[in-house]
Amino acid sequence: MATEEIDFPHGATVLKQGDPGGFFYILLSGSVEVYKDNNLLTTLMFPGTIFGEMADILGKPRTCTVKVKGGARLAKINSQPLENLMVEHPETVVKIVKTLASRLERTTAKLSDNIKDSPMWTVDSAKKHG
Repeated sequence: MATEEIDFPHGATVLKQGDPGGFFYILLSGSVEVYKDNNLLTTLMFPGTIFGEMADILGKPRTCTVKVKGGARLAKINSQPLENLMVEHPETVVKIVKTLASRLERTTAKLSDNIKDSPMWTVDSAKKHG
């Protein structure tokens, strides 16, 4: 697995929405902000956090832009081809799967909270409008 440690200054763009994949990052120190269509989604600040892997998993362009907040040290991991990463470094793939599952859990919780706040999306309101 090709790994390169890189220091990024505050404000640097690490990944740009729409760009091709081929690699992902692991946050070693500092923090980064994740944007979708110029909207801030989250700030990543915990060492060991993986980001930028979705493009390779989905075989699509980058889904978000990631910018450095206050400086960060990142490990750049070559993930092409993804199948080689799975065979040669299964521990990294397990970490990616756990990261994705955690994101899905948080997203599901947010959607559930939004539904609770908006009666338009409840089963009862659907029956009234159906």
